[in-house]
Amino acid sequence: MSISRLKSEVTEDVGLHLTLSFRPHYLFYLRSCLSSYFFCPQLFTFNVLKMKYNAAVAVLASAIAIANAAPTPTPERRLFGSDSANDMVDVINGELEADCKDVAVIFARGTFDSGNIGVWVGPQFRSALEDSIESLAFQGVDSTAYPATLGGYLSNGGPASGAQSLADTVTQYASECPQATIVVSGWSQGAGVAHQAISLMSSAVQQKVAALVTFGDPNKLFRPNDKLPSNIQFHTECLTGTTLDPLCADIPADFKFPTSLSDITRPFTALPGLVKGAEEAAAAVSLVARFPIQLAQSVGDFASTVTNKNKLQRLLLSPQHFTYGNLGLTTTAAEFVAGLPQVAGK
Repeated sequence: MSISRLKSEVTEDVGLHLTLSFRPHYLFYLRSCLSSYFFCPQLFTFNVLKMKYNAAVAVLASAIAIANAAPTPTPERRLFGSDSANDMVDVINGELEADCKDVAVIFARGTFDSGNIGVWVGPQFRSALEDSIESLAFQGVDSTAYPATLGGYLSNGGPASGAQSLADTVTQYASECPQATIVVSGWSQGAGVAHQAISLMSSAVQQKVAALVTFGDPNKLFRPNDKLPSNIQFHTECLTGTTLDPLCADIPADFKFPTSLSDITRPFTALPGLVKGAEEAAAAVSLVARFPIQLAQSVGDFASTVTNKNKLQRLLLSPQHFTYGNLGLTTTAAEFVAGLPQVAGK
């Protein structure tokens, strides 16, 4: 089946599944298909895939819903705080009691994440930085400019609007607080947004950026030839080894790529065992609910990705991709930031 035909049929069938807006000509086509497989084998094939996908999502939704009832937020988990942070914007907007900090870190959350820093990595990274840096401003990327949708990830590894918003915030903060050391950071799709944002800054603003810090960074899958300005240090956290994160790790030769939609979704049955606290449990349930809807909205990009083996790695979202905060890797990254020559002692 050609990519264009797959796009067309995926759009039609998933759209019907989600909206139940049946069209007379489609019902006639469907009745004809049911009476004779040979009349429309493509639709039959895709319906089989769709049923596998729906089954996988149903299993995952059930598993996470059960897990959601079990975890109790620990005091340590609650200390990570809100899914939003606006320290830099408060200064830019002239808010009362908002003042320049020695170090400013702007963070781009991952796909499906809430607020402007999310719950999986952003709050943990902020908490770890606050333990090491006394004068700190922490900021998320505007959620209107950067909604962190599946479509934004599949089309370009993160939307240009999010990258521009991040670059604009850094530029404005650097103007208001010229003595501040700035660090750009991001997780998952947000890492791609962070990479793109640096390229949108003027050379003068880039000189204010001491480092780029990323987690589960898939940027090389979209822009393999990206290079940073020489003054910007790069630190990335990526799970490798036996339990690797396929979005950022080098894939071994014997790696088994998915051959169906259920192969892509099935690994998430392990996610409930990795969740910590009510915030993450709720986020996991939300992810399952939003995934099929956003898939339908971005089905063209999904189809062109899933039918191209060179792009297929972009879809290998795994439960371990959500564990950077829980495994303490945000603390490792915060120690890197605190040890930068421009930051040490501040």
